Amino acid sequence: MKRRVSAAVVALIGAATLTVAAVAAVAPGTYKGSLHQANGTKIANAPATISVVGTKVTIKAPRLPVKGLSPSGTYTVPRAPIPYEFKGTLKGNTVSGNYAPPLGGTGEYFVAKGTFFPATKTFVGKLSVVTRGYQGTSTVRAKKA
Repeated sequence: MKRRVSAAVVALIGAATLTVAAVAAVAPGTYKGSLHQANGTKIANAPATISVVGTKVTIKAPRLPVKGLSPSGTYTVPRAPIPYEFKGTLKGNTVSGNYAPPLGGTGEYFVAKGTFFPATKTFVGKLSVVTRGYQGTSTVRAKKA
């Protein structure tokens, strides 16, 4: 009796794992979208592109809004948008981590955290940049092109 139950449980777990893996695959290619403020408002002239090749992900946003350090020590002074680039690896349907540009040296690093939704071929995430003197955070929404 124990062997039959164990075999049935193993078969059920194996089938569930295969189903999740098949459903959870992120479609490779280019996802195009735009940046949004925390309240959901789309930021004008702020496109974003996400490229997926295997498990490698590259996120680019040429105009990420940032704020500079004020005399009081808070990040409230609007500054010109900066180019954003993040390179990371997929873990399931998510991407999360820090990326320092190879020629950095300025203490600048990019942070990305987001989820791909395979059923709708979309991506939603949060992009941040931190460096000495300024920082910025935006939400990105993109759909497979």
